[in-house]
Amino acid sequence: MSISWPSYFSSRASSINGSQIRQYFALTEKPEVISFAGGFPDSNIFPQEKITITLSRLIEEEAGRAMQYGPTEGHLELRRYLAEKNSRSDKTCTVDNTIITDGSQQGLDLLCMILLDPGDPVLVEEPAYIGGMSAIKSYGGIPVGINMDNEGPDPKAMENAILKLRKKGKSPKFFYTVPNFQNPTGLTTGFNRRREILALASRYDLAVVEDDPYGKLCYEGEVPSSYFDIDNHDRVIYLGSYSKVLIPGIRIGWMTGPEPLIEKITLAKQSSDLCSSSLGQQLAYRLSREGFIDRHIEDLKYAYREKRDAMVESIERCFPEDIVYNRPRGGFFVWVDFPDRYPESTKLLDMALRRNVAFVPGEGFSSRCACTHSARFSFSQPGCKEIITGVERLGQLLEEVGAKKVAGPIFANNTGI
Repeated sequence: MSISWPSYFSSRASSINGSQIRQYFALTEKPEVISFAGGFPDSNIFPQEKITITLSRLIEEEAGRAMQYGPTEGHLELRRYLAEKNSRSDKTCTVDNTIITDGSQQGLDLLCMILLDPGDPVLVEEPAYIGGMSAIKSYGGIPVGINMDNEGPDPKAMENAILKLRKKGKSPKFFYTVPNFQNPTGLTTGFNRRREILALASRYDLAVVEDDPYGKLCYEGEVPSSYFDIDNHDRVIYLGSYSKVLIPGIRIGWMTGPEPLIEKITLAKQSSDLCSSSLGQQLAYRLSREGFIDRHIEDLKYAYREKRDAMVESIERCFPEDIVYNRPRGGFFVWVDFPDRYPESTKLLDMALRRNVAFVPGEGFSSRCACTHSARFSFSQPGCKEIITGVERLGQLLEEVGAKKVAGPIFANNTGI
């Protein structure tokens, strides 16, 4: 008699659900599909030759260390390098404040493991990164969406949410944010808005988890100082990653935060994976130390800026005028709002796939099942010609389905973007 495995699952396992984005990948594997779905880096830009040479030298010179287990906290030299990068004149960051993780996603998972009890509310942006909400939910946390405007999360909405939760006897443990070129909207939180949110965090005693995978990929203007930089009360936990600026395959990220928190994270990581890839850490350190990654980022910015421009200019040319979209200053994503006269974005996706174009409907990014007439378009993977062709196909589709709807008042779906 075989085991009925669902009956063996823990109560926590019932809250673990797959990513909506990942579910769409199977639909986009056909080579003829132009995919705006996955927020992956462009593999054609990976520095293969440089990595091959560096790995060869690394194995030749330090095979014993590079292929052996390492400390749970991570490679000392890499931690020291990252700590120095996160230091400033009036705020010193040390190796004791830094731990290496398997991408920033593991850092978020470990934070949820040690901070959340089932039923704990967590403030998130609305809309928010799916992977962030999944980590929160997998430990029984409850994402509470905070509406955004063009400057970022609305402080008044955040305060109202905190007060409403307190009336129910609940207090959020932390606010999870992707402040630079946010996934999914591409929005960047302004400097003054960051100060307002930190003041609220201090007033109501909650931590800020700052996830920053895209901050180096700025195509115009400047990126505001991070929450971590302007925090003077050890209230911010910073998550960084090499996935978007080098390669995601080495799975190297890091967490910087208060020493007592990092100590507990280290204990949790010991039971998770013992240590992150020694080979990946040493590769990341060598390429960082010699300045290659900083130079490579400039090449990435040039390539992705071209893709961003191709997508935004094609949308402007091909989409009906009542469709709202943004022009991100960096990152990988354009957020699109469709007025109510169009079908919901999940239905639009079905129609688009018949024309061999894919994107991600917005509903999966919402903590409250909103954004049904919104979508995330990623420009990071396709080439510029594919981007133009894909947007042209979608423009034709939108003209057709928009013309079929009954004429009436047109209201853009209000996501605050």
